[in-house]
Order: sequence, then structure tokens, then C-alpha cells
Amino acid sequence: MTTAFSGIVAAVVSRLSEAPAVCDAIYRARSNAIPDSLDRAISVQFDQALPNRGVMHGGPIDWSSRITVECFARSVTETGDLAVDPLLEAVYERLAADATLGGVVGDLAIAGVEAENTSDGKKTGWVRITYIAEHRTSNSTLEQE
Repeated sequence: MTTAFSGIVAAVVSRLSEAPAVCDAIYRARSNAIPDSLDRAISVQFDQALPNRGVMHGGPIDWSSRITVECFARSVTETGDLAVDPLLEAVYERLAADATLGGVVGDLAIAGVEAENTSDGKKTGWVRITYIAEHRTSNSTLEQE
């Protein structure tokens, strides 16, 4: 058995990996360092969950869980922001097409986008897309209800 949080990450990875995958390298919770041999990569991770505090004892718990999708792209010809932009667009469109992740969550809403760029060697773009997943567990376990 796995927690609902792990299940949401698996659902996001699965959705991004559906043919045609948005990127050849899609990881779970990979550190920011990606192999030099890769010019594009995605990492999906669970960051935080906040329960709805208005739950009656014994009732199901509604959660707002923060999931982040980090997109990395390198290029020798384009700036980092231009290199990562198509990956950002592909991730956003794929996840927006099914905001329930096939019924795994009640809703997956974008909460923000952060970006950084470097120009050392290959120009690198990094974008973190933050999503809030609304979902429910039973009161006695962290399994998806």
C-alpha cells in the first residue's frame, strides 16, 4: 500500500509519460542535478499537504497537497528560457487536459510557476510548476479514499 501523496505523484508521472511522452526523461523526486548527457528532463515530487481542519472526528479528511513538476532544458544555441519553454508548455497542457488525473484527485490546479536560467557552458533553463491537488483520505489511513 502507498499513501495518497505517493499515488498522486505516480499519477502525474504516468500522465506525463503517456504516448507521446512530454519528455524522454521523467523522474520521481530527482535532485536538481541531471546528467550532462540529457538536454531535457522532468522531475515530479510531493512537497507538502495541508488537511482541512474542519473535519469531524472519524470523518474523511480533505487535503490540499502541493506537487511540483520541475522542467530542465539545455541548449548550445538558445537561451535557457527559450530552451525550457516548450517543455513548460507541454507539461501544462498535458496536466490541464485532465484535472482529476483519471479520478485520482478531485482537482489539480496550478498555483504558480518559477524560473531560473544560467549561461555557463550549455545554456540551461529551469522551471518549477507548482500544483495544488485536492483529494481525500479516510480518517484512519493516508490511503486514497
